[in-house]
Parts: sequence; structure tokens; C-alpha cells
Amino acid sequence: MEEKLITLYHRVMKRENFETAAKDLFDLLIAAQKKFPNKPRVLYVSIDGHRNAAGGFDEDMLELQKEFGRGFLAQFFTEVHFPLISDKNKEKQNNKIPDELQIFNANNKKDDSLNDLYIENYSNTEFQSEQDVYAHLQKISAFLKKYNQLDSHYALMDKEPYDPSGLLANWRLHLKDLIIELFNSFVHGNLISVAAMTRSLIESYVYLKVIKKEENARLLENWFLCSLIVGTKKYDKDNQDKILGILEQYCQDNSIDYLETYALLREGENSWLSTVIKKTNKQRISFKDACNYISESEVYNDFQDASSFVHGQDAISKMQPFLFYTSICHKFYTMMSYIFKAIKLYPITEEMAKEIDHLEVELAELMNKYKGCFDEI
Repeated sequence: MEEKLITLYHRVMKRENFETAAKDLFDLLIAAQKKFPNKPRVLYVSIDGHRNAAGGFDEDMLELQKEFGRGFLAQFFTEVHFPLISDKNKEKQNNKIPDELQIFNANNKKDDSLNDLYIENYSNTEFQSEQDVYAHLQKISAFLKKYNQLDSHYALMDKEPYDPSGLLANWRLHLKDLIIELFNSFVHGNLISVAAMTRSLIESYVYLKVIKKEENARLLENWFLCSLIVGTKKYDKDNQDKILGILEQYCQDNSIDYLETYALLREGENSWLSTVIKKTNKQRISFKDACNYISESEVYNDFQDASSFVHGQDAISKMQPFLFYTSICHKFYTMMSYIFKAIKLYPITEEMAKEIDHLEVELAELMNKYKGCFDEI
């Protein structure tokens, strides 16, 4: 009987340099070996952009395909396929993979054209520049950089039994992007954006926590269908009918009562929670109800605080909200608390869990130090 072949695919993005792409490919290899030990592997790589004036690949991608791909990576696969090179391994696949990748004399030149567009505003970065705060930010940055490289690790994980379509995997990718952008915004002093994105992170955390708590395939499906139904309201009738027609066909194909589903989910963006959160007197389910359902009622207070920066009518929050360190520190503490909460909703290694615990202890110490600044002033 022919042994199962493990097929891996990676796409190199336009602004990724050689070092980033090589690290991603090596991490994908490591993850595949852990998930499917010593199974025959084949690798397919596509490359966006990275072209020179003559239309050929730039220096980074030539090095990735020739020196790194053929010269190093190919030995760990039965076949490798790059845009320029396709090689079959004439020897036995090497499964003795190094623990880590070391790149020497890497070409780290990066296109900085986007930096020319950036409007510098460092008025809200003094807190970040404090020696102890900066040292803590360095540790968080190192941790999140590692977390940012785990897509291949999560992609090879088995889907949850109640999530055959992989909706939670896509939700994790959204959370990861939100977390990275949120941290970057704080570092650059974009604190209004930080508050707005923290609100979004809190919402995502709560809804995901409900789904993880229930482990119910129909509930997860209702979340998706509810978004589709409620979203049709922004279209004209013809387009609404087209979308609902697709939904009806989907329900028929999956033995779902369309009329019952539509009646249940059209009541609002939280109506998909109605099977687990009961309301009387036809009251709609609120986000506060969801917070209470996961027994984390304090989350709603954090949500309200972040929301004040989103809504234009909240006058108090507009009056020099980041003048004192205590205010910035509080926003930082809330932001990081939910970053860690969101990350821990998905499986993490024992090492990552310990690192989060250590960072949370340091974060609490910073909070205790800076929370009294306002009183002193």
C-alpha cells in the first residue's frame, strides 16, 4: 500500500524578504514533521511580486529558490516546487531536521516606500519610552513575533468536532491580525485606534468564548448565518432576494429548516445566541447578556470604557484623554489583558503559557507603579 503523501503549500507575500520567507517555510516543515512524523512530504511555493525591472525575480527570491530551496530545504522533502525550480529528491527524505534555522549574511533590505507616507505623531509615545515600559514592550514584541509565525502550526491542527468547516480557524487569523495591529498602534502612540480596536477585540473574545463554551455546531453555524441575514438589510430588495435565495439553497442542502432559521436569526446581530441566552418580553439579546453568560461581567465595564472612544457624542473622553500616564497605562493594561485572553482561547504550548503568565505578572507590576501618577499630579 502506497504511503500517504503530505502536501504543503506556502505563499510568499510581496513585502516579505528572504529571511521572513525562509523562516516561514522552515516553520511549516517543522510543524508537518511534528504532525505527521517521517511521512513523505511535497512542498509547493508561490511568490507574489518580487520582480526586478527586467521582469525576473529579485535577489531575495532567487536566493530563496536556489540556495535555500534547492540547496537546503529540498533534502527534507520528496519533492519541492518553486516558480523557478521543481526538484525531486533522489535520496531518501531526510527527517533529521535542525531544531532552529540560522541565517547568516541575510539580505534584510526592505522596501521602505510606505514609510514615506507615514505622518509622524509622537505626542502619545512618552509613556512607551519609559525605561521599564520599553523593556516590557520588548518582551511582548518578541512574544507576539513568535505568535505571528504560528499559522502553519495551527493550520495542521485537527478541526474541532463541532467546526467541520473551519470557521474557528479563520476567526483565529482575524484575531491574530487584530492583535498585531493593535500592538503596533500602541507602540506608535495611536491611542484612539488602540481604544477602538480593544473594543473589537473584547467583542470577538466574548462571542468566541460563548462558542468555545457550548461546543455546538449549530450555534457556530447560526453565528455565520445570522451575519449573512442581518447583513442583507444594507442591500436593495433584488440583492436581498438573491442572497436569501442562496441561503435557502444552503439550508436545503444541509437539512436545515430555512423558515425557522430565518425567523430566528433576522431579529438582530445577537439573535444567533437565542438558543443559549433566553430573554423574556421579546427583548433583544445584548452584548452585556453575552458577558454575563460567560460569567465575566467585568468584561462589560472594559467594553464600555473602550466604547467611549468610539462614539463621538462622549464629550468627557475627548478632553485630553491621554494626558496622564495613569490613563495610558490603564488602556495598555486592558489591551494586553484581552490579547492574552484571546490567544489562550486556542491551544498553546506549555512554554507559551508560561511566557504569558510571566508577562502578565510584569504587566500588573507596571500597573501598580503608574496607576498613582494622576493622584500625585
